[in-house]
Amino acid sequence: MRNVRAAAVCGFCVVFVLAAPPAQAAPAPSEPCTSGWVCGWTGPEYTGVASFVSQDMPRYPETTAYVGFNGGSSVWNSAGTWHRGGRLWGRCVTVYSGAEYRGQSRTIRPEQGIARLPVGFGNIRSNRFHTCRLT
Repeated sequence: MRNVRAAAVCGFCVVFVLAAPPAQAAPAPSEPCTSGWVCGWTGPEYTGVASFVSQDMPRYPETTAYVGFNGGSSVWNSAGTWHRGGRLWGRCVTVYSGAEYRGQSRTIRPEQGIARLPVGFGNIRSNRFHTCRLT
């Protein structure tokens, strides 16, 4: 009986470990970013004030419309995907710590994000969209 209980517990542990998401996967925002847009938040983990962009921005104006990028701590890409030639493509976005697409950069694939920008990155000051092959 003792062996049966131990096997059941171990079986549960194996299923639990296998079902866990990969450690690298960033959590998705609790409030989804609208399809076709890239969203930036003033706080980590997609919290605080959100701002939205859908086009290249060589610099964010110092207005409240872009506070999630100018003072941003997290970013999510919902820009979209499509199939072409038997492959999956997407609209990736590269965000930069400097205006005019300069400084440090991070590229974000569709339906992925950065829940907490590294402290050394600073804020997002510009972004550029580009087509990327996903498979």
